[in-house]
Amino acid sequence: MIEILLGLVCALGMCHVEHIAITPEAAAVATCESGDTVTLGSLDWDAVGVNVDGTTDGGAWQINDYWIWSATDRWMMRPIAQRLGMVSDDVLRAWPHIADAPPAVQYAAFEVVWDDGYGWQHWSASKPCWEQWLDIDETGRAVWK
Repeated sequence: MIEILLGLVCALGMCHVEHIAITPEAAAVATCESGDTVTLGSLDWDAVGVNVDGTTDGGAWQINDYWIWSATDRWMMRPIAQRLGMVSDDVLRAWPHIADAPPAVQYAAFEVVWDDGYGWQHWSASKPCWEQWLDIDETGRAVWK
């Protein structure tokens, strides 16, 4: 796991460092989707990209708002919500766009999509970037080099 520093959180005079642990594969994909494409772990939780078809991708892993983070097409929202211990409507009410969601929610969504059987293929457009860190193994999974 790779620890990513999120920031310093202070309340009532007490402060602590907030961080999230993500897999190296997740760090590589996020670096290429929302980061600087060179520095492993550089990513932007608030990133939003507009696609030519009018849909948007958001968050560190650029999760699509039509195919994945959507009330109309629940094929991925249900398992994401289940991972969070919620129902789809509540997830979408709390965070209408994935870029609005906190890092832990974005990472949970990445894990569900990554593990859905297609894995890296959801991020095939950025493969020329992330293959500097990842290889496709004999089973077709993207793995750390």
